[in-house]
Parts: sequence; C-alpha cells; structure tokens
Amino acid sequence: MISAAEAVFWINRKTHEVMVRPHAWGCPEDRLCRGNGWCDPIGAAYRQWQEMKPAMRVQLMLETVIDLAMQGFAVADVLRAFAQVHEFRALGRVSHPMCRALTSALVGQCLEANTMTFDELLVAYAPK
Repeated sequence: MISAAEAVFWINRKTHEVMVRPHAWGCPEDRLCRGNGWCDPIGAAYRQWQEMKPAMRVQLMLETVIDLAMQGFAVADVLRAFAQVHEFRALGRVSHPMCRALTSALVGQCLEANTMTFDELLVAYAPK
C-alpha cells in the first residue's frame, strides 16, 4: 500500500495499463522512461499534488478514474491500481457505491458492507 502523498500514477496510453508507484522509486521500469506511451498525469512528482490536502488528492484520483475510463481504460484495471493507495481504498469503507465498485474490481464480486466491513469483505471473498 502507498500513501497518496507519495503516489505517482503511471498510465500507458497505447496499452491502457495503469501502475501506481511511490515517488521515491522514480520510473518504475526502464520502459517507462523510453517514450513507449507512458506518462504520469497525476501524483507526487508534481508540486501541486504535494501542496494538496488529502481530500483534494482523493477528489483528483476519482476524477482521474472517470477521465481514464472515458479514454478507454478498463475501469476495473484503473480501480485495482488506484486501490493500492491507502486513501483511495479507504473510500470503500465510507461509501456504498465505492464499496461495490472496489469489491467488484478487487475480488470480482459486487458486494456491500451490510453484515461485514469493507475490509472483511476483501478478506472473506479474496480470490483463492
């Protein structure tokens, strides 16, 4: 898991892949730095991101999920990548729609936190 304050969101516009890595790692792989369609549209590499309050970062992450979906990225892939960020994953604990969306992406079932918490759902329904 990565803190939003340290996260860099890498996307590949050619392959529609999404990765989230700590800023301290720099480019996660050589291929990212060679102009093969990879860029980092949001994240800790940018001063504006560093100056944002946590709630503003989460808002920008949600907006970026929508933006990427409209660009043809698979929503489930984007959610799985973004769910590596503590603050983004925490949305599943406080929002029924985000609980359903994140459980769909992470465990393959659209679940609600009625009899279990979001975190318990992730454990109980984790793919075997």
